[in-house]
Amino acid sequence: MFPEVVGEVDYIHPYGKGFMIYTDKEWSRGILKLKENTLEVFDGEYIKIPLNFVLSVDKSIMLPAIREGRALLLVEYLDVKSRGNVYLLVSAQENFIRKVRFELLRRMVSRVRIMYRANDKWHPGFVVVEADSISFSGPGKVSVPVAKILRVERKKLDYGLRKIGVISVEYQDGGENKSIAIFVNPMKRMFFWQLFNQVLDDYINSQILRDMSNLERMVLHLVGKEWSYEDIMAKLELTTEEMNSIVDKLERYGVIKKIVILKITDKGSKVLRNISEEDLRLP
Repeated sequence: MFPEVVGEVDYIHPYGKGFMIYTDKEWSRGILKLKENTLEVFDGEYIKIPLNFVLSVDKSIMLPAIREGRALLLVEYLDVKSRGNVYLLVSAQENFIRKVRFELLRRMVSRVRIMYRANDKWHPGFVVVEADSISFSGPGKVSVPVAKILRVERKKLDYGLRKIGVISVEYQDGGENKSIAIFVNPMKRMFFWQLFNQVLDDYINSQILRDMSNLERMVLHLVGKEWSYEDIMAKLELTTEEMNSIVDKLERYGVIKKIVILKITDKGSKVLRNISEEDLRLP
């Protein structure tokens, strides 16, 4: 069902037990394999982690410095023998780490039964996540293209006489904004939150930013600073036709809203966080 992911990594295992972090341990070199049901690292001996025992991915604890161009993946799991929580810390090229993280989280959420609300009705089902879509299987089957997602946020919803925590995915369907609320076991909710945000971030970096010129990035930057339509045109010496063309493109991407004044969206704020000062330099 899922592709096997294989690559060379540096790692520390066990990185920590509970919150007693071993920051002085040396890195080892090995081959990482992410299979259907296990995460394995091999360097003469196997470290084999059943995915059913994974407790968290990239938990916020103290991490060592790494070389430029490399990224970290921290996997916390339950060790059956010691009955304690153990960490595997992995370092590799950023693109590989993002791929492993994406595929690991995909496996984690696919195993979890959820309730989701679509069109004001609750349905039981599962989530299937691809690079370009998030689909909800069940009686009220819905598939949301990642390109149409406007925001992902955590909310509290009324459910009978109590409030429940959900993850809300807001998206565009035609000219209408819709949302899907996902209710899942709180112990598993973070996996969904991390995966949905990574899918959106990957789309922003691979599609939106790649297709935006520095001039369009500067317009978005100034919209984020609440500059007016006229002030942006004057600052960047744009004609009305040029400005309209840029605004229309940014609105199609869902990163700004054009009502009475220009307003940046949550998705636009995400894009801005990935734009460097170098990207804002105009020729």
